[in-house]
Amino acid sequence: MLNAIWDLFFFAVALGVLVTVHEAGHFFAARACGVTVQRFSIGFGKLIFKRTGSDGCEYAISALPLGGYVKMLGENDESSESGSFKSKRLWQRAIIIAAGPVSNILLAFFLYCAVNMIGFDAPRPVIGDVVPGSAVAECGITEGSEIKSVNGESVATWSDAIILFYQAIQSGRNIEFKTVLKNGGQSTGECVVKTAGFQDPDQNDFLQAMGIRRYQGYISNVISEVQSGSPAQSAGLKPGDAIVAVNGHKTPTWYRVADAIRQYGASKLDLTVERDGELYDCVLTPRLVYNKALRRDVPLAGIAVRPDNDSYKATWHYVSYSFSDSLSRAFRETVRMSHLVISAAVKMISGAVSPDNVSGPIAIAKGAGESASVGAVFFLSFLAVISVNLGILNLLPIPILDGGQLMFMAYEAVTGRAPGQKVQYALTLLGFSLLLMLMLLAVFNDIRGL
Repeated sequence: MLNAIWDLFFFAVALGVLVTVHEAGHFFAARACGVTVQRFSIGFGKLIFKRTGSDGCEYAISALPLGGYVKMLGENDESSESGSFKSKRLWQRAIIIAAGPVSNILLAFFLYCAVNMIGFDAPRPVIGDVVPGSAVAECGITEGSEIKSVNGESVATWSDAIILFYQAIQSGRNIEFKTVLKNGGQSTGECVVKTAGFQDPDQNDFLQAMGIRRYQGYISNVISEVQSGSPAQSAGLKPGDAIVAVNGHKTPTWYRVADAIRQYGASKLDLTVERDGELYDCVLTPRLVYNKALRRDVPLAGIAVRPDNDSYKATWHYVSYSFSDSLSRAFRETVRMSHLVISAAVKMISGAVSPDNVSGPIAIAKGAGESASVGAVFFLSFLAVISVNLGILNLLPIPILDGGQLMFMAYEAVTGRAPGQKVQYALTLLGFSLLLMLMLLAVFNDIRGL
């Protein structure tokens, strides 16, 4: 219950900031263009608070908190009186409409800049495992190596590396990266991974396709826990057992055991187990269960292992940047995130990405609460990501969104006249229906993921 309240509180904080900044963009652009703003509201529906400022604008908070609006004179009618929205030139109206989404993107830029200047603790981009026979293994890269650059850009954290991997895959570029030993020293290798044929990236999927895993501390092949009623318990496995081979293949670490379970699915596995210094054989038959996070069936053995937390903590370091570096990094991060959002939207529309990947307010609330629990810097980073998403998605050419209004204006610029009121109404109704269906899908996915 307390976790839900925590998540809800920080979701409200995030939503309040993002909506206020978005509507403030419209508000100040309208005022700069000489348009009379009649109401600035956070939320929709019934007013629960209002106050008229000295500028004549009514500032309000409405009952439904999922958004907000700026009501301008002549916005929804054909009024062309002085100070009305319709009385302004086309380029001025376009600026007013675009100012909301652009404000969200600018907010993300400033948040990224602040995060980079404040600094944060983050894990170095250390490779914890290299899958035998993978593209990375063929390059001679070994576990314990630290990634220093990806496609010519230096990286300081695992997150940096992931973003550059993801960007390369989405753009169809090969991944070129350089590594050094975990404790420094000379370069241990350079690797080129061909990304042709890679599926649209879920992080675990594309790392698996590359053949690497993030270092999370040394993980041995010794079982720390066996789940009650699990296939592992049925096979006679106990905590303290070391699985030294699966189907005749040696498994010196847990990664090789996990690979075998993933590879063979619900098929029987012949295990060689070491217990109290002696070897014995047993048969393990995992069962398929639905994984809510991955949204697919995965084989479950019912085994848990415990990584070495001390070795993992040793890979963390404090990262901060100068003002100039923070600006350049913030710009790159904002551009990258914008590109990722656009690419994901295009692939969603084309069907290349499953609708199961759509997340809604519940997932966002959980993300807000989890990031806030880690620290203020991580909450600001989360806020930057959501702000970019809000800004870019609002620019999509869907009637009812800002991008739809810009689409109508583009039509007016080309033809010399605005679309008819009936056409605009019909398209707006269609856009509303599409957004409503998308929201229902997102909520359904959120509930299924609980």
